[in-house]
Amino acid sequence: MADRFRIQVALIALYVASMALAQGKDPLFDTLSAAIEKSRGERVDVLAPTGFQAAVAALQSAQKDAAAGRKPDRIHAELTTGVNAISEANRSAAGAKASLQEAISTRADAVSASAPKFAPEQWQKAAARFNEAMVALERKDDANAKRRAAESIVLLRDAELVAIKTGLLGEARSLIAQADAAKVEKFAPRTLQAAKRNLAQAEQEIASNRYDTSVAKNLASQAAYEARHALYLAGVISATLQKPKEGPGGVEDLILSWEEPLGKVASAMELQPKFDAGVGKTMQDIYAHAQQQEQQLRTLKRDVEDRNEQIAGLNAGMQRLEAKLGGVSEERIALQRRVDAQERLRANVAKIEGSFTANEGRVYRQGDDVVISLTGIKFASGRSTIDATNAALMTKVQQALATFPDASVVVEGHTDSNGTDAANLILSQDRADAVSKYLIANAGVNAGRISAIGYGEAKPVATNETADGRARNRRIDLVVHLGQ
Repeated sequence: MADRFRIQVALIALYVASMALAQGKDPLFDTLSAAIEKSRGERVDVLAPTGFQAAVAALQSAQKDAAAGRKPDRIHAELTTGVNAISEANRSAAGAKASLQEAISTRADAVSASAPKFAPEQWQKAAARFNEAMVALERKDDANAKRRAAESIVLLRDAELVAIKTGLLGEARSLIAQADAAKVEKFAPRTLQAAKRNLAQAEQEIASNRYDTSVAKNLASQAAYEARHALYLAGVISATLQKPKEGPGGVEDLILSWEEPLGKVASAMELQPKFDAGVGKTMQDIYAHAQQQEQQLRTLKRDVEDRNEQIAGLNAGMQRLEAKLGGVSEERIALQRRVDAQERLRANVAKIEGSFTANEGRVYRQGDDVVISLTGIKFASGRSTIDATNAALMTKVQQALATFPDASVVVEGHTDSNGTDAANLILSQDRADAVSKYLIANAGVNAGRISAIGYGEAKPVATNETADGRARNRRIDLVVHLGQ
């Protein structure tokens, strides 16, 4: 019964083939095309190049003959030759994987390192020798195949190493060559030597361990940075030396340009920058301040973690209590409402804070109050009039206060320490009054829920020793009392 079934299947296949031939389409076209593409994906074109190319040539010849209308028998014979060739190529490729695995793996490493791109000359020699080994194996010349494969391993590793160095070190090498051509060593010798030193160390790292390039990559990146740094320094120093000793663009302007950004950083930290003995003292102050801030940040993080643990413990306790009581108590409901209210408040404060830029103001919680500190509000010197320059900022204030329609607001005026105490007190009160009147007239704030008070210079938030600090002290604070 089984033999009879196989005969029937064979007859059906023969009938299908004959019908296809009669219609001018040999089914071996699809069979051979699929086999070639499958083999190409398995790298048979590399491991058995002679057989693979024979199969491709047979398919192309059959396609040309079919297009020319030649006899189906001839076309079928060409396709059969191609099928046999690709089958033999697959067998040879399997043999190569078994007997020449080291050469195949080495070639794969070289390809992964982009040797064809970064080491084309070395790659061509290595690839040619590898190809000779594979062809010899196809011819059953095992001894010659192994000899050629061993030679290709050496060439492939050389190509891989060159490619890795070129890929990782190419930018640094190019920049250093550019620096040498520009005679950078005359003006920035230490920086250029640092670049060359990092490049040399990167090359040593690659030579000792080409398969873990993380260290070499970092060294190469640092070398490229130092080379760019040297080019920049040389350009600045060269241009400065060519300027007259006095006047714009000279050495004095160069030093002042370094001091300016450092002074801004110090002022932002509420430090008083002094450069009469160089930048060292200010740098030390900034460093010490940064360390102090980092310590405070660590402390705050620990406090937050402690609070979170306490909250988690309270929630767990409430859940246990709720389970014992068999339901949700009124106290639990009230507590949940307070928690929800606090969450909404935090979200509103975050939203309002995000609407102001760093130069316009800051928003923060102060107990149960929300403070909107307007450091960006502008008044003419000695005046309290709110002019058009403040329109955009006051629009944001109106939008912020609309979030708390039932809250009462205290407008606080503050000045820096310039001027007399009495004059500053009066000026701060006048400015607070001006803001409160503006909000009543334009923001729809109920006059009965807003008040104004001037504190003069009594409540500074920054040092009055620097221009930036004084600017931060000249402000209007809106203290929003919730639940009033």
